Amino acid sequence: MARPDRPSSVYLDSDTLIYAVTEKDGCEPVLAVLRLAEARKLEVVISDLSYVEVRGWGKSDPYPPELDRRCRDALDSTNLVRVEFSRRIALRAREYAYVHHLGNYDAIHLASAAEAGVNVMMTWDKGLLRARCVDGIWIEEPYEIGEPTLFPA
Repeated sequence: MARPDRPSSVYLDSDTLIYAVTEKDGCEPVLAVLRLAEARKLEVVISDLSYVEVRGWGKSDPYPPELDRRCRDALDSTNLVRVEFSRRIALRAREYAYVHHLGNYDAIHLASAAEAGVNVMMTWDKGLLRARCVDGIWIEEPYEIGEPTLFPA
């Protein structure tokens, strides 16, 4: 399977959302995907697990209320489709964790992407990237998709 240039749906792993909210270097492809979702040109999916993971600050850092609000606002966007954690996803994640040597949270994200039936999963997670393609889901670092005319100048 080759990388889809024009997927109809993309799953964003938590790390990509953190980059987008905090505007870290390399976030532009993720921001472009979010703009496509806002324009209703692309279905963008996340897991409810992202509410735990997408914080943008370290465990020992002082609590930043403004950053926390920005993270929650991004996750609550009506432009995103959220996948709820269920027994079915848990069992699929359990299998993925074993077969693909993934950590538990990574396996849950992959199972959520599979449940949603997405074409592409975008992540910077090395464990997930090693899997490359699972159950028809292309796994890759964030990249610009579609024709250049889909993106605002």
